[in-house]
Amino acid sequence: MRTARRPLLAFILLTFFISWTAWSVLSVLGIEPGINIGGVLWLLGGLGPPIAAVVVTQLTDGSQSTRQLLSRLLRWRVGWWWYGVALLFPGAIVVSTLALDSQIRGLNTPMPGPEFALLFVGLVIASSIIGGGLEEIGWRGFMLPRMQSSFDALTASLVVGVVWMLWHAPLFVVPGAVQMDLPVLPFVVQGIALAVVFTWLYNSTRGSVLLAVLLHGSFNAWLSTVWLLREDVDPITLWVMALLVCLIAIGVIAIYGTEHLSRNTRQMV
Repeated sequence: MRTARRPLLAFILLTFFISWTAWSVLSVLGIEPGINIGGVLWLLGGLGPPIAAVVVTQLTDGSQSTRQLLSRLLRWRVGWWWYGVALLFPGAIVVSTLALDSQIRGLNTPMPGPEFALLFVGLVIASSIIGGGLEEIGWRGFMLPRMQSSFDALTASLVVGVVWMLWHAPLFVVPGAVQMDLPVLPFVVQGIALAVVFTWLYNSTRGSVLLAVLLHGSFNAWLSTVWLLREDVDPITLWVMALLVCLIAIGVIAIYGTEHLSRNTRQMV
């Protein structure tokens, strides 16, 4: 087990080194990301997990394992309903939160027009490619299956979730990062609970990183939609959203169990 842990530790250290170094430069220099060196550093920071996953896999397991890791980005032959989960689950959380805001707090959100649909599709694509989605090569493609080789799926999910949230820490002081306008605690609670949902989706689709990328991109796109419609989001709304994700995660645990978080018991590779 000690030998198995070395690639995990190397992945975490290299991920944090790449991302935190790039984001620290942005923070110290006060540069906002754009079509400039700030944009390059922003992208480099966000690509820390996939870069580290590929480098560590190549060095420890060789080219064949690296190809297997990246091939899970093309694992698209899964049940159509899983695409629905990846794309619509975040929407259900966001719409439910806004409905509660309206009914209980009297806080209404402007309804988007039909032309907003094309913008939303663009947001999903952008969020999947440069807005966080490709992180999943590292978190769910590399780290999660290695954690599940030693621990049950729930424990593995929580550990990945904690590391994932800690990785975001510098973004709370990086100019232009959305995290600068977010309270830390609901963001962390939501992220750790969301890690359970990611594991459920990943294990249920026999290790499809593609579906994890879509879920990540979709979640970020739905959240961006709220900001576009409201221009600002108060902490109570964020707490409601986080608690709804927690309830969904608890439901997944109750239905599918802690061992696999899925009825698919074949080891994810």
